[in-house]
Amino acid sequence: MSAPLDVCAAVVIRNGRILLATRRPGGHLAGRWEFPGGKQHDNETLADCITRELREELDLQVTQAFPLFSIVHRYPEKTIRLWFMRCELTTADSAVRCLEGQAAGWFAATELKNLPLAPADHAVLAWLGGDDPAASELLIADACGTEELRQWLRSPAAPRT
Repeated sequence: MSAPLDVCAAVVIRNGRILLATRRPGGHLAGRWEFPGGKQHDNETLADCITRELREELDLQVTQAFPLFSIVHRYPEKTIRLWFMRCELTTADSAVRCLEGQAAGWFAATELKNLPLAPADHAVLAWLGGDDPAASELLIADACGTEELRQWLRSPAAPRT
């Protein structure tokens, strides 16, 4: 089996809502909701990857990005290591412009369970919410940041920034 493909996913929370986007039309898992992001290029850092992906896909400018955790997820056709990156955006970037034909939106924690999610994102949200799915090869890079995200999912009524 080949090494997992490194993929970055942005965790952006504003005003108690989290940013999600759909997969590109016509592609793998088209129309499924996910944390926006994409594949890491050769010689690219994780922060550079998520900065590039958010700019290319959603016209968003990242000011800071750091890893929270990663998991390995196995699809029938490939294996990925999905790095969840906490991202801060420039202040004016709350309006999202979808540049690749996808949809995007800001969602409250209570709305996530009703969305058709990509399998890897569904497994991660279940784990963060307290269910323990088979999240294989979990690697936590920022325990405090990961716990803050878990608390956001478990306490959706609490005001957040």
